[in-house]
Amino acid sequence: MSPLVKLVLIIAVVVAVWYVVRAVRANGMPGLSSHVTFMPVDELPEHARQAIDVELAQDRLIPAIKLYREATGAGLKESKTAVETYRWKHGGTTA
Repeated sequence: MSPLVKLVLIIAVVVAVWYVVRAVRANGMPGLSSHVTFMPVDELPEHARQAIDVELAQDRLIPAIKLYREATGAGLKESKTAVETYRWKHGGTTA
């Protein structure tokens, strides 16, 4: 194979990888059918927020995160971030 063909193939691979990385960063993983929206705990329905407040008042972070996940369908990382941010905003600790 000539050096010119090799160079063109390398450039094509680099461009393809760049395109895929850019698309994933902009839109998430292509082909995933379920899109979860992130919602602050303050915007949850009253009953869900109260249940999370009860768990946080007892210093039970994991059950509070589970309640948030049930209410929103969010992933673990987003749920943990939302609940910890809510706890911090209302005078709790983040540790």
